[in-house]
Amino acid sequence: MKKGALRMDKITNEMILQAIKELADQLKNHTEGTNKRFEQIDQRFEQIDQRFEQIDQRFEQIEQKIEQMNKQLTDVANGQKILVEELFDNKKEIKRIKTVLNMY
Repeated sequence: MKKGALRMDKITNEMILQAIKELADQLKNHTEGTNKRFEQIDQRFEQIDQRFEQIDQRFEQIEQKIEQMNKQLTDVANGQKILVEELFDNKKEIKRIKTVLNMY
């Protein structure tokens, strides 16, 4: 082989090696960037999970409050029923007393 041909082969090999190094660097950078994006996505999912946990806790608190309100409303309704019954009994007693008083 001629000296010029060997030199061209050497230059070509160096260019190929340089291109491979550049592609490897680009691949490494791309992989690192992709990994960072996945880390960010994982963090976002963790934040979303935490928000759902907070929402679940709020719903549990609301359910407890609703249960308390239902109990209170039931107590009020029972109290009203008792008052109505007592009022009815009192009216009957007043009527009976008026009737007795009218007899004398």
